[in-house]
Amino acid sequence: MPLALPIFPLNTVLFPGMTVPLHVFERRYRHLVSELLGPTLAQGELTGPERGPRRFGVVWIELGHEVASESGQSAEGADTGVPVTGGAGTSLPRVSTTGCTALVRDVRTYEDGRYDLVVEGGARFAITDMAEVDASSPEEYSTASVALLPEPLGPDVEEHAERVRDLFTTYSQRLASIGMSPDASPDLPKDPIALSYSVAASTVLDQSEKQRLLEAEDAATRLAVIARFLRRENRIVAAPTLPNLPAGPFLDNGVSFN
Repeated sequence: MPLALPIFPLNTVLFPGMTVPLHVFERRYRHLVSELLGPTLAQGELTGPERGPRRFGVVWIELGHEVASESGQSAEGADTGVPVTGGAGTSLPRVSTTGCTALVRDVRTYEDGRYDLVVEGGARFAITDMAEVDASSPEEYSTASVALLPEPLGPDVEEHAERVRDLFTTYSQRLASIGMSPDASPDLPKDPIALSYSVAASTVLDQSEKQRLLEAEDAATRLAVIARFLRRENRIVAAPTLPNLPAGPFLDNGVSFN
């Protein structure tokens, strides 16, 4: 049965089980969060799982930017430098049709209407229908009908999982030897599905490559693709000058801005 979700586009791919902090300052997504939490919860701080479902859909931006309508501020109040682009001619970003549900685990509100959220990836979905949105409206956000995707294991999944564990151990050790380290816990999940998402989220890859992993038809396929990526990254990390290593994930603070 199709599920209706508000859609939050990000420049980051969200995986099931992955926790991501978000700083929400654009009016349309402040409106989304306010409606998601309800008038009472939106006025205070939220902690713990007892408040009921607070779920929306996160999709990766294939083309465009997270901010579509107005400039924003950082949590410290500094202007982010994003130009004001609201009104006629404003366009929303083009997004992928496969995404991940996000559950709000924690929220902090600011007097000016901004939010700091901590969200956790839930289940993959495919967009079956996206509602029309007036991009010039600063408070109108996208909604979509989605179908949750199954999580099959796939053939020879344990063999693929063991190979990925070995390759990721080498990857972590090589990064540590040059003063870097991935974000994953050293205790990798035993479950192949959870393993595939944990390593996919923790390996330094282009977002298009991470989106490819999110879209994999089963865990075995995802692990096989991860193994190819890890072999490549292990060669890069072992190179004396690291000519192609993406530096961004090691330089930012891990907070996604909308």
